[in-house]
Amino acid sequence: MIDVLVPTYGRAERLRKVWTNIAERSKTDIHICFIVEPDDYASLSVIKREGFSYILNQGPKSYAGAVNTAYALSDAEYLFCGSDDLNFSEGWDLRLLAHIDPWFAVFGTNDLFNPYVLQGSHATHYLVKREYLDKIGGMADAGPGSFLNPAYSHNYTDTEFIWTAKARAKFKPVLSCVVEHTHWAAQKASKDATYLKGEEHVKLDEELYLSRRHLWMDISR
Repeated sequence: MIDVLVPTYGRAERLRKVWTNIAERSKTDIHICFIVEPDDYASLSVIKREGFSYILNQGPKSYAGAVNTAYALSDAEYLFCGSDDLNFSEGWDLRLLAHIDPWFAVFGTNDLFNPYVLQGSHATHYLVKREYLDKIGGMADAGPGSFLNPAYSHNYTDTEFIWTAKARAKFKPVLSCVVEHTHWAAQKASKDATYLKGEEHVKLDEELYLSRRHLWMDISR
């Protein structure tokens, strides 16, 4: 029913803990899938040794590239956009699925960190109906079959996706579903090379976001 997508890069030592956390805290029919960069040999070695499910990223070397690759290869009814620095709470999947209805298509979780997430106006990790992506698309200007905008290096990827869903009145926050983001900025992890990579093009990502903001603003008018 749910493919839990976990893009990862350069964090081979975390993968067993990540997989165990998701597997032990989930109560429904889920499938955990790591999306790995072809040159991340350490992570691939761990994944193959442990027998974890994985796919190689076929898109840009970014979060969007990884998620879009997984969506194209998945046939699950729901996709959960995760990462390798999350702590899933007990029964997280049941809490999300309890809010499924015919209208809403994107369901946000509570990351216990981002102030906009805590207000219920944003989500950094979320459950998405495949039907929404297949029939409408996650991007305002890419049509059916689109998901995350691959033009972003890292930052604002989720922001564009959630704002587009909000403009269509398809987003629903589920703050009772805690999927904690153990990010370094929340003082819950050390600032490693992967976090540094995500910050390399903040300004360019911001400029791209601002140049595209009119697309979803027009939808909501």
